[in-house]
Amino acid sequence: METKMLYGVGLVFDTPEYGTIVMGANGELDDLLPSTIQEMIGEQIMIKTLDGEERVYNVVSCQINHSIAGKKNVGICLGKGVSPKIVAGSMVYYYLSDLSD
Repeated sequence: METKMLYGVGLVFDTPEYGTIVMGANGELDDLLPSTIQEMIGEQIMIKTLDGEERVYNVVSCQINHSIAGKKNVGICLGKGVSPKIVAGSMVYYYLSDLSD
């Protein structure tokens, strides 16, 4: 399946309740509606690490927030037990096939 870059990971954190959350932003998303971004993300994403390794993750949930500068910040919850650890600087990709249906 073809993928397209969603954003670069700026922040990764783990919560006891929700597990791993990856956050990032991409200027190309700023003019899109949150519902459109959620549709783009779909049920799975692919994350490419700094060393080039690619892994597919199921999306538990996502949240899009607006910064005071008018930018959209996207947080994707991957759930508990995510391994190996994801680091800032990794790239998040979404699958294009979900948009063509």
